[in-house]
Amino acid sequence: MTALRDRVPLRHHRARIAQYLRGVAFRDGSVAARIIAERLPGDSAGDPLRPGLVLWACAARSGDVDDALPVAAAFYLFDRFLVLHAELGSDTSSSVAKWGLGQSLNAGDALYALAFRTLASDVRNPQRRLETARVVGESVLEAIEGNHAALTRAALEAGAFLAGAAEPVVRAFARAGDLLSKEPAAAAAALQPHVSGDDATAFKEVARYIAQQTT
Repeated sequence: MTALRDRVPLRHHRARIAQYLRGVAFRDGSVAARIIAERLPGDSAGDPLRPGLVLWACAARSGDVDDALPVAAAFYLFDRFLVLHAELGSDTSSSVAKWGLGQSLNAGDALYALAFRTLASDVRNPQRRLETARVVGESVLEAIEGNHAALTRAALEAGAFLAGAAEPVVRAFARAGDLLSKEPAAAAAALQPHVSGDDATAFKEVARYIAQQTT
């Protein structure tokens, strides 16, 4: 499992997110807290790429990565919320088997609230963070309806926006997010004019990783 996790791109960004998440865990001794604790990272932010893409996009546009960190952590929590609720509809849900449906639903609601609380934490630029919250909220609604690519689009869009990128650049990042799961190479090409150096290399690694997962 560790070897698989280490092959996921953006390892440095994922490690920063994992460290931040250790400070925002739901801690009240309830069953919901115990279920959430089972789903938060230890030494890594796990396999999902979206949280790391927030930090990558911000860094690629020379933004304040510390300002984007709560947003990236919120994406991780939204991912965990969506995974948990998807499991609740399965006959093989480990959470329901262990804790019961009611407690599992409570944990999902708590993850959702925790994600929004994190999204509004450690704010340095209120106007940018408010707009980011709107973008993220809309993408979560789309994901609940089944369009999980909306979250990838929002992750790249949010990172670029938080960095203060111009609107055409933000749109290019959002388009790359739309393309990433369907046409990874095209996503990398869409961002080529807007990133350079190590950042461009890192995104190409992301595109290759996703292409390998879908073949």
